[in-house]
Amino acid sequence: MKRIWIAVIAAIGVCPLLVNAKLGERNGFSGEIAINAAYSSSTSNLTNTDDEFKVYRQGEDQQSSSALVLPLGNVQYTFGSTSNQQLFLGTSRTDIAVGTLALEAGYKYRFEHGTKLSFSILPTILEAEIWQDPYSLSARETTNEKGMAYRLQLNNIAGSLFSVDLAYGKRDIDDERSGAALVDGSILNEQQSRMLDRNADILYSKFKMMLPISRQVLLYPSLIYTKQDAKGSAMTSNAYGAEISSFVSAGNHQFALTFSYLNRKYAEGNPVFDNVTQQDDTWKAFIAYEYPGAFSVEQLSLVSFAGYNSSQSNIEFYNSNSWITALGLNWTF
Repeated sequence: MKRIWIAVIAAIGVCPLLVNAKLGERNGFSGEIAINAAYSSSTSNLTNTDDEFKVYRQGEDQQSSSALVLPLGNVQYTFGSTSNQQLFLGTSRTDIAVGTLALEAGYKYRFEHGTKLSFSILPTILEAEIWQDPYSLSARETTNEKGMAYRLQLNNIAGSLFSVDLAYGKRDIDDERSGAALVDGSILNEQQSRMLDRNADILYSKFKMMLPISRQVLLYPSLIYTKQDAKGSAMTSNAYGAEISSFVSAGNHQFALTFSYLNRKYAEGNPVFDNVTQQDDTWKAFIAYEYPGAFSVEQLSLVSFAGYNSSQSNIEFYNSNSWITALGLNWTF
C-alpha cells in the first residue's frame, strides 16, 4: 500500500484535456507543486510489513494506518514550432484524477491529425517492502520488491474519442522464499515452492473512449486487461475488468469520480491452501475535487481526494482493503 499512496500525493487535478488541446500553452517549463496532508489505512496479510505483523496469526486483523505530509509535484518542458512536443516528469494530473497512481518520466508528441503519442518509464511503481515468505508460521522477514515499467499511450487516436494505454513491467524480488515455512507448520517440496514464486512479467492494457454528455460533464468508459506471467504457476494470472470515470465542472468546482472492477483468475491451484485455484474480485472507488483560484490566487488550487480499494478472494488469506483521504494545496507555474 505504501508505494501506491505515496504516489497519489504527488499532484491532483480534475480538468479533462480537450481532444484538440495543445500539449502546452507555450514553449518552456511548466508544472505543479502540491502539498497534501493525508491519512491512509490498509488491511492486508501481504503488504503490511510493520514489526507488529511479523508473526502471522490467522483471524487477526492486520491493519496498518499512517498519516502523511508530502511535498511533491510534476514538471513539463514543451517545445516545437506548434508546441507539439513535451518532456515530462512526475505524476499526470489526469491519471491522478481517476486514481491511477504512477510516477513517470517520458516524452509526448502531438500529431497534426490530433493523436497524442506518449512513451514513459515508471521507475518506482513496482518498488515496495514485502515479506520474504508471507505464509511463514515463525517470525517473518522482509525483502525488497523492485522493477521497471514502461508505458505507451495513444490518446485521441486520429482525432477521435478513443485512446489506448499499454504498459509492461518486470517484478524482481530480492529474496523470494514463499512457501519455506507454512502457516500450519508443514513443509512444501521443491516443486510446490516453485509454484509460489512471485517474480513476474506484467502486461497491462486499457481501452478507453470519451463520451461528452455536455460542456460540464464528460464520461470515460474503459475496458481493462492485465496479465501477470509469474515464475510460479500458482502466481500466474489473467484479469479482466471495466472502469467508468466522470469529470464534472460546476462553476469553479471541479470533480472527478471513478469506479472500477477487476476479476482475476490464477493459472493453477495454490499448494499452501489445499490446491485451491485463487480467484479475486477487486473494486475501486475514487473521488477528486479541485477549487482553482483558492484565496483569490490564480495559480493556487484547493484540492481534496478520497479512495477505497477492496479485493475479496475465494482464499481468505488474500483478502485486502485500503482507503485514503487527503486535503491540500496545489501551486501551478
